[in-house]
Amino acid sequence: MQHAANSETMIRPANVDFPSHAPFAYRSLLFLILIIFIAPMNYIPALAPLRLALVFALFSIVAYVFSSVGQAGGLSVLSAEVKLILWLVFFALISIPQSKWPGGSFDMLIDIFLKSVIVFFLIANLLTTSERFRTLFWALAICAAFNAVVGIYNYRTGAFLTGERIQGGFSGLTSNPNDLALSLDLMIPFIWYLFLSAKSAIQKLMTACTLCVSMTSIVLTSSRGGAITFVGMFLWYLWQRPGKSRATVLVWASLLIGVVLVAAPEGYSERMMSSFDFSKDKSGSADIRWEMTKAGVRQTFEHPQGIGLGMNNLLNHEEGMHWDAGVHNVYLQISTELGLIPGVLFIALLWKLIANTGRIRSVAVSDETDVNLFAQAIGCSLMGFAIAGLFFPVAYHFHFYILAGMAVALKQMADRMAETHIESNVGHHRFYRVMG
Repeated sequence: MQHAANSETMIRPANVDFPSHAPFAYRSLLFLILIIFIAPMNYIPALAPLRLALVFALFSIVAYVFSSVGQAGGLSVLSAEVKLILWLVFFALISIPQSKWPGGSFDMLIDIFLKSVIVFFLIANLLTTSERFRTLFWALAICAAFNAVVGIYNYRTGAFLTGERIQGGFSGLTSNPNDLALSLDLMIPFIWYLFLSAKSAIQKLMTACTLCVSMTSIVLTSSRGGAITFVGMFLWYLWQRPGKSRATVLVWASLLIGVVLVAAPEGYSERMMSSFDFSKDKSGSADIRWEMTKAGVRQTFEHPQGIGLGMNNLLNHEEGMHWDAGVHNVYLQISTELGLIPGVLFIALLWKLIANTGRIRSVAVSDETDVNLFAQAIGCSLMGFAIAGLFFPVAYHFHFYILAGMAVALKQMADRMAETHIESNVGHHRFYRVMG
């Protein structure tokens, strides 16, 4: 039995629960998440010198390390998913010496990628109880509500960018309309979970309002990738619900799309159609992105070992494409910059994370319905990222690594529950076998 539990190659034994493990580290992590998505220093300048993100990150790391000293197992879980992320970090490191601009790749590694990986490890190791999952979901809901209101406010006050699109939020993860739509998309499954599990009328009202303003703000961004991601997540959610026929899924999806198109601002439907008919795109960005995508496929096979972390935009500039944003595709971003093998590893990692949430969701555990609902929310958001990855250049940003951390943490919690149920009820052997 114990041998089977260790088959997931975890440093920490699967049957050990830490309901109060590193509480200060966890609280610091929550504040870090709020700072990442809200960025209070960008609208309260007096906070800028305090470097709040760095402070709370250090608080969380140091507190977690000190709390883990002497604990059985070590500092971190080391599941197959964690190993895949470590392999991505390894390929990012070795891409620097051969990069088109080693200094730029090093800056990308330090300023963005490693920060995302650190947050991943903190989440993967600190989310040890259902209560901590719910608290993190509430933190994400607060972030969504704040950024959605900012987006709506920008629309009402006429704070537009060129091309009559609203400005984004204050955080780097929401600073333009596309990023704002992506962040809100990925948070909606967690808000929906809070709505379904609300314990009071006030919670029900708060989460319902947050859902409404989030979906409204996504529409107001006029983000084509954001809209496609939302529809894809909606279809995935309905498709996964037990007892629902495929015809019902299509009816609900069609109804939702129809309501949005009718209620949306003038020109929204035409912009959405430009995702498929580039002649309707007044800005020409759809055609440019398609050309960049084709170039990304070609560049992947021309440079199978990669051109260096963060260097896709420089390569495009050298080839005369003159679009500084680079390829708007997570998968091509990784394959062109880190190499073909890391590109395949990332797809395998994403697939494994989604598959794990599916296994957890498909197996009933007595008195632990929250775990199934957590899996449903995390899996839906990961599927949203898988779809959004076709349209957004966010391979190294926090979005994916926060979701991956939650998926790994949930897998560890499900493993611990499985072993407990095996010991108390042999009938739960099926659950453990599925989880293993």
